[in-house]
Amino acid sequence: MEAAAGWRCRPGGRLDMSHGFVRHIRRNQIARDAYERAVRQARGRARGRLTPTPTRPRRPDQQVYRPRRPGGPGGDANPGPPAADTRGPRLFCLEYEGDDGHVTAVIVHQGDSAEEVTRRVCARSPLEPALRRALCQRVQDELSKRRGTG
Repeated sequence: MEAAAGWRCRPGGRLDMSHGFVRHIRRNQIARDAYERAVRQARGRARGRLTPTPTRPRRPDQQVYRPRRPGGPGGDANPGPPAADTRGPRLFCLEYEGDDGHVTAVIVHQGDSAEEVTRRVCARSPLEPALRRALCQRVQDELSKRRGTG
């Protein structure tokens, strides 16, 4: 009955390796092993970089926020709680960048006048009279906007 079924069997119950289906399976296994070996080698080469790339910004034109540190330039000397201010609540922070690239930051409160704010900016970075008048006008516009009188 075994011979009548038409089964191709080898002595010992092994598969007939010359059959077409088995050859395709074997060819796929060999191709997969070769691919995995190539991927493993490529991954090993990528990890083996001895010299790290230098730390530089990827987009040099993109601005990066750097918070001010207490005691540093533009920061408070005492990192404790701020003293009670009699000029009222803060309205905004005015930042002026001079021609040399130095940024002067002044916090503007509700009770400040435009002339007083301009004087504080000019104390840190001197301005020409024309620029001083333009800054005073701009601060006056911003104050009137925020106070609701403009």
